[in-house]
This record gives sequence, structure tokens and C-alpha cells, in this order.
Amino acid sequence: MLKIQSLSKSYQNKIKNRVFENFNLEIENGEFVAVFGPNGCGKSTLLNSIAGLTDIDKGEILFNNSTIENLKIGFVFQDYKTSLFPWLSADENISFPLKVGGFNKRKRNLIVRRMFKKYKGNFDLKSYPYELSGGQQQFVAVLRSIVIEPDLILLDEPFSSLDYQTTLLWLERLSKIWHELKITTLFVSHEIDDAIFLAQRIILLSNKPTKIIKIFEVNEKYPRKLSFMGSSKFNSLKRNILSLYEKEIRKN
Repeated sequence: MLKIQSLSKSYQNKIKNRVFENFNLEIENGEFVAVFGPNGCGKSTLLNSIAGLTDIDKGEILFNNSTIENLKIGFVFQDYKTSLFPWLSADENISFPLKVGGFNKRKRNLIVRRMFKKYKGNFDLKSYPYELSGGQQQFVAVLRSIVIEPDLILLDEPFSSLDYQTTLLWLERLSKIWHELKITTLFVSHEIDDAIFLAQRIILLSNKPTKIIKIFEVNEKYPRKLSFMGSSKFNSLKRNILSLYEKEIRKN
């Protein structure tokens, strides 16, 4: 279980900007949870804190009752263009965590090619990032995040730089990947449709200092199909979430 206890985080500019104050959240092992809330409420700060990329002021972040220092984390960032190493080919980007982990080149290549085939990659693995489309670059970023079989995957608005058609393809693909691997996943999105389609639970956050307004359950089997987005179940849940979301943003 991922457990966030009494998290407090502020940024000091001209005035003190409180992002979190005594924030608590629990995510079960193997669960897919999405975080949705107003712009600037600290969604990315939450992921960066969990990953250890941002220091917290107070509180504790635990995974299975241990601290996160030795946790294997797969992180997919907003901008695939800057998150990939431009001097490495696609297969070298994907296998980079394996190289850091001490796997020899033959083993790395075997794992990457097996995974690439399993998830139906359709481009030359020897291509460099600038030679790939946006969807292909994001494919590389996602495979890199899961190649080490992480304990936890963090997705920070991974579709924000993709066009609509590519995003739809990725929603189904990511749903299938999670269904097969069952890795604990925390997904931040500013698109409520993406959050509903992918997640088992949706955490609706408030304005700063951020708290949880409500947690919504998404009862739909995996792997999910795009037809789910046109269902009455989907749209009823969307209306309920957006109703509370609208009330929250009108406070500001």
C-alpha cells in the first residue's frame, strides 16, 4: 500500500504558498488511481514528492510500510520530448533503467524486444527520438517506465502533448498494459475523460491548501474499450465529478 500521511508542503516566494497541509491518501497495491483537480492545486507536486524529486516539509510517504528511498518507481512525464535522451536510440532509452540495474547488453536487448513485440510496437527500435512521432516517443517513455517491473508507476499528464486521435489509442493501450501488469499506479490528469476511462478510483482535489473533496469509484471491467466513454455510466459519473469541480473552481 502507498500511504501518504500528514503531508505538508509550501513554496516560499514573496508570500508563503501552502500547497498541502496535513494531506492524507492511501492507495492499495495493484490499484489504478487518478488525481483530478483545479489548475495549480499541487497534482504534479504530489507525484514529485512521492518520487523523491521534491522535498516535503512535514509528513511521511510509505510503500508497504517502508520509506520510498529504495522503491522502484516508473515515472512518465508530461513532455516526452524532454524526458527521453536524444542521444540514445529508442531501444537504448527503453533499456536505460536495466543498464543502471546492471543487466548485460544481451539480456537488455532480449527484454526490450520481447516487450516491444508484446505491446505491438510498430517502428524501428534503432530510431532516435527526433525520428519518431509523438505517440511513438510516448510509447518509448511508457515502456521505459515499466521495463524494470516497478513497484509503483507515476503518470504526470502523459497525454497532454498528444493529439486527440493518438490519445484515444493510448487510453486503450494503457488500460491493457495495467490490466496485465497490475502495478500500483497514480495518474494525474487535467482531462476528466482520461481519468474516468483509466482509473478504478478518482481523487477530486480542492484548491490550495489542497484537500480531498471526494473519492469516486469507477466500476467498469478491464481492459476497457473506447465505447465505455459513450455509455450512460461514464457520462453520469462525469457529470457528478464536474458538478463538484465547478463549485470548487468558482470559489476562486
